[in-house]
Amino acid sequence: MPGPDELAGLVEEIAPEALELRRLLHRYPEPAHREHRTTDLIRRFIESRGLQFSDRHPKTGGWVDIGDEPRLVGFRADIDALPIREPEENSPRSETEGWMHACGHDAHAAIAAGIAVVLARLDVDAGFRIIFQPAEEAFPGGAVELVDEGVVDELGALLAFHVDPTLRVGSIGSRVGPITAGADALRIVIHGPGGHTSRPHKTVDLIAAAARVAAELPNAIRSSIDPRSAIVTAFGSIHGGDAANVIPTEVVLKGTVRTLDPGLWDVLPSLVDKTLGSILALSGAGHTLDYQQGIAPVVNDESIVNAATRAIGSSLGPGTVVDTETSMGGEDFSNYLSATRGALLRLGAESGGGDLHSAGFAFNESALPFAIHAGVTALLGLSRS
Repeated sequence: MPGPDELAGLVEEIAPEALELRRLLHRYPEPAHREHRTTDLIRRFIESRGLQFSDRHPKTGGWVDIGDEPRLVGFRADIDALPIREPEENSPRSETEGWMHACGHDAHAAIAAGIAVVLARLDVDAGFRIIFQPAEEAFPGGAVELVDEGVVDELGALLAFHVDPTLRVGSIGSRVGPITAGADALRIVIHGPGGHTSRPHKTVDLIAAAARVAAELPNAIRSSIDPRSAIVTAFGSIHGGDAANVIPTEVVLKGTVRTLDPGLWDVLPSLVDKTLGSILALSGAGHTLDYQQGIAPVVNDESIVNAATRAIGSSLGPGTVVDTETSMGGEDFSNYLSATRGALLRLGAESGGGDLHSAGFAFNESALPFAIHAGVTALLGLSRS
């Protein structure tokens, strides 16, 4: 392992440059699968410091390898943005109207770039792959493509950080086992003959049927599974009909189902379809279910968590590693865990701003140097575990 003064000095040197990269990425956010400028900015940062960037042209994203060892330890950063209009007063502010880095992916990419440069300047007998992944916000995400392309085939372990605006700066949130939920998408189409609202008894009242589905499906699913399994079913869209006096022939509901239980995630499509049929049976309405099984739960590997946090705590102090809670949000990092062992850790970035995926989110830039230091330390620890 490098001496603490050597590592701290390298981090201090690269952190301002990585911070400028983060600000540049924040000014030019791009949607999933269209992060061309983002990829180019990262490539230029990497290659201007003597490293080789492997891109996926014409696709977006890429990776950089450091060291000659065949067994690699990986670090993944996501790079896409969200369709959110950034407040005028923010600085830096998005110059891409209607898009914003409201989930910290600009920071993730800059941190990963800083980690790559620091690792390259250390004289260590290990191999590393730093991955810049597109389309984490897509459904399903860009991780599926990278796994299919073999980008993680050579990895013995994979680590990722995700900013957490609820944790203090200078801390890493750690958890063994499930840390984020599986996230699936529902599109339910309820159909019937339609009719006049003065005679609902002579047709199938689809609005009433849709209301029953929205109100009853979450609890019905909940009551049919082991009460120890966490699950959340919720709808974000219901649409049917246009006129006040017409019972429509179709109502469409869209929502998500989320669980922390990998075993339950496997059987949810059939369970939801069966439960939906039971709710609608007495109404006379027909239905079709389009169930997209998108993202599995992220289940952190115990040995990876322990090795990474042990190294971070040893280098930066035991108080830097704290317990963190599970989240019912989805993360496509889980796709990598079908091919290698890994762990997702939370990076303290408390700012007093809004939550992730909100226009009020603001990244606390003082967390960036610590993140680079913690990331390098964790990867060095994993390379020796």
